[in-house]
Amino acid sequence: MAYKLQNEQEGNCLQCGTLFTGRKDKHFCSLSCKNAFHNAIQQEKRHRRSEIIAALSGNYEILEALLREKRTSAPLADLANLGFDPAYVTGHRKGRFGHDDYACFDIWYYQTDTRVFNVRRKASDPR
Repeated sequence: MAYKLQNEQEGNCLQCGTLFTGRKDKHFCSLSCKNAFHNAIQQEKRHRRSEIIAALSGNYEILEALLREKRTSAPLADLANLGFDPAYVTGHRKGRFGHDDYACFDIWYYQTDTRVFNVRRKASDPR
């Protein structure tokens, strides 16, 4: 009986805040609170993932429109007005001439502080 008293402790539920008694490492008052807590975390992750995918898709559409218009460069401010967000890329490397080379899926481009240039579609690797 003394063992059980040593290992039990009071705590507050992370989901609803209810005071409960249980194991030292117990964080929730019930299984439903535990599930609700973890479901909320997963929902936030799915929401954030959707926002990122939407931003990448928007960037891709803007870059693809440049290619359709046969334009290989544009001011970054003009692209930002269209919804382009340079923070969302799928790849980055240093280019041959020291430029920062960015990718949005299969479209690659160089970017400076004020301009996007050398927009091109990378040929797919036929492996």
